[in-house]
Amino acid sequence: MSDDQEVWPALGKSRFPLAHIAAPLCRPSPEKCAEDYAWFRERLADPGLLDGAVGVKVDGAVLLAVPAGGSRSGGYVSVGNVDDAVRVWAALRGRPGFPRVRLGLSLHRNTCHTVNWGPLQPRDDAERGRHFGYAQSAIDTFLFLRRVPQR
Repeated sequence: MSDDQEVWPALGKSRFPLAHIAAPLCRPSPEKCAEDYAWFRERLADPGLLDGAVGVKVDGAVLLAVPAGGSRSGGYVSVGNVDDAVRVWAALRGRPGFPRVRLGLSLHRNTCHTVNWGPLQPRDDAERGRHFGYAQSAIDTFLFLRRVPQR
């Protein structure tokens, strides 16, 4: 079985009537998701959380969903349309490490919807970075880049 083959059926199919529409979950391949793994590895205070990450297949791509745990209270995955958001929500709902999964729908139907888990994100950038379990150095870099005008 290759890394990106479906290995987990959606949880609770018998008790959750929408499970038949859930996006397929897979064991994310570090090779196929190399950019995502590198991005999180550079920023997470506890990169070991990547061991519990799941891949969610959307339109042939695998989106990396990193669970909550340790200093990481929550997370999110961005998708391009409402249908995909509902499918990802259905796939992650009830999975360990993905508490309180909910939709974050954009005002525009086909623009950047999110599937969020954990408590609500704080509004303050530094607090949000801690919410997502990022290392203080990653938070400091982000805050610095927000203050420096981009050319």
